[in-house]
Amino acid sequence: MKKLFNIIYFLFICKLCFCQVKIYRNIKFEDGFSDFKIDHYGFMYQIKNDNLLKISADGNITHSYSNKLYGDIFQLDVSNPLRPLLFYRDQGLLITLDNTLSEQESVISLNEIGLYQAKCIANSNFDNGIWLYDIDMNEIIKIDNFSNIIYRSGNLSVIFSNMKSPVVRLYEKNKKLYAVTEEKIFVLDQFGALIKIINTSANKGLIISENNLLCYDGKNLKLYDDLQFKVDTIQLKTEFIKVQGYTEKFIGLSKNLKDVYFLKIE
Repeated sequence: MKKLFNIIYFLFICKLCFCQVKIYRNIKFEDGFSDFKIDHYGFMYQIKNDNLLKISADGNITHSYSNKLYGDIFQLDVSNPLRPLLFYRDQGLLITLDNTLSEQESVISLNEIGLYQAKCIANSNFDNGIWLYDIDMNEIIKIDNFSNIIYRSGNLSVIFSNMKSPVVRLYEKNKKLYAVTEEKIFVLDQFGALIKIINTSANKGLIISENNLLCYDGKNLKLYDDLQFKVDTIQLKTEFIKVQGYTEKFIGLSKNLKDVYFLKIE
């Protein structure tokens, strides 16, 4: 059985390496968007300034959320569709929603716990905590639902001597945290210990599956094989401002922030 799995996986990798990314669907938003997400269930999330819309796969708006007191939405994490997480960077606020986009729990003020320069966040589906990166202190921090700091990495440039640029994205999946810089991906476990460093850029999008990563740097989409530690380039005819989603359903956002392209590998 294990041998059969390895053969199937090898054939899958070979198929990826010799195929192209095709656009099979396109949605245009005349009013544009600030960001756009898709979750595991196929629901889409359109962000426009302070407004958040949840859209079904057939294009119907199912729920909405907005709070003008908080300002513009800087980041949305839907890795757990039952617990979407909003980050208002200008106000230093974190808002937890449910699957109907209703506010849950208490608003977390990062300023009140001394985290004034948080740049990016990520849901922790391991313990319902929240990861964040503070650019002023150059460290990764984890807090719980009660705003308690439960982990601090310390200054990353001291820990990682080959770190040349700050973290631009955080992702958590399969009990691993992926800290993406302009040139590298630092992979940590749930307790903040370094597992490995991947020397490829994914500053415009990282899609994580069981045994490989799709890494986008704004021009090239590369497949990192986690078992063989090798990187292959997949042909990409169109450039996007970012790609995001999942291996079986991922999207590319146009540079004019009006078009969403649904992508697949053929």
